Amino acid sequence: MAAYRFDPKKLDKLNDLARLDDLVPDLMWDAFDAPDARTVVEVGAGTGMFAREFASRMDPSGVLYAVDAEPTMTAWMREHLSEGGGARIEVVDARAEALPFADETADLVYTVNLHHELDDPVRALAEALRILRPGAPIGVVDWKKEPTPKGPPVEHRAGAERIAEDLAQAGFAEVRAVPVLRYHDVVVGRKPLA
Repeated sequence: MAAYRFDPKKLDKLNDLARLDDLVPDLMWDAFDAPDARTVVEVGAGTGMFAREFASRMDPSGVLYAVDAEPTMTAWMREHLSEGGGARIEVVDARAEALPFADETADLVYTVNLHHELDDPVRALAEALRILRPGAPIGVVDWKKEPTPKGPPVEHRAGAERIAEDLAQAGFAEVRAVPVLRYHDVVVGRKPLA
């Protein structure tokens, strides 16, 4: 089945602050378990709503890279994304399967509502594994595979079990679901130390 893609023409939906009622930044940040992260990469950043939220929770000496492959999104972020204290935000044009970062440079990689859009999720997760430092976490947040009042069709959703399998197949260890959100799964893993 082909990946279900977000229509960039609906960009205003990504900026709806009501999303923060369901995708609660504090709950996600705590689930990622990277309180001292200084180099963070968000893959599929959209309009940067979560990049801004999480950068504000980071040390000001840090940097959060807001990565997206859709030119409409990166152009919007460059024009509108304002920093609200905390880490510096840098917008990066790149695909999830080809991140322009050196090996073992990130303290945290995360995605929000991207997994179901990936054509090859294991390949994208393997690329995230490559750029993470040993022992560093990844956080994958995506729609639960059940009916919800909003979101993509259920048949296009992966669900926590599939996400966990994809993470394990990509080489992540300590993979587990963290049930903290109402309509979304949060699945985390860590890059093995050796």
